[in-house]
Parts: sequence; structure tokens; C-alpha cells
Amino acid sequence: MIKEYRLRCNEQIRLDGGVTGRIVCCRQGVLWVTQTGNPGDHILRAGETFPGGGPGRLVIGALADSVCAVATPETDLSRLPRFLVQTVLRFARRFAGAVNLWA
Repeated sequence: MIKEYRLRCNEQIRLDGGVTGRIVCCRQGVLWVTQTGNPGDHILRAGETFPGGGPGRLVIGALADSVCAVATPETDLSRLPRFLVQTVLRFARRFAGAVNLWA
């Protein structure tokens, strides 16, 4: 499922934990994203994504008037924008490579 949010400058939304693998996509504007259990904060500009790793609470704030989409794992990948699917696959490959380094 993909849910879209329109945020005004300095507005925030909080998505409670319990969902692993959410992907945040900034469609317009500039977003600040942080997730419980994920170190650091992340700034997204239009066209950039943040792959939420764990089930922790996700906070998304708008640094300018913004539009963001949040995809949950139940989403049919064939319905996602191609660049979003490519981003997910790229992160999966990087993670697989990192696991091999520690083996």
C-alpha cells in the first residue's frame, strides 16, 4: 500500500512502529526523516528515498512545503515507480555485500 502525505513547512507526521520495510519517497520539497533504531537523521529532496529498516517509529518533517509517499511491504512491486524499485534493489545488493564482508 502507498499512502501520500502533503506537509506544510515545519509540519511533522509520526508513523508508529510495527511495520518493517517502509520506504519514504520525497515527491516534492525537502523532508527530514528519522526512525527509532536507525542512527542519524536523513534529508530527502524530490526524487530521493529512505528505506526504513526496522519496525521503529518513523518521524517525517517538512523543511519546506512537501509531498511524500510511504510504501509498506504489502505493496505490489509492479505498481511502484520504477526508480523506487531500483532504489530498493540497490540497497538490498549493498546489504548483501556488507553481510559477505563480515562472514
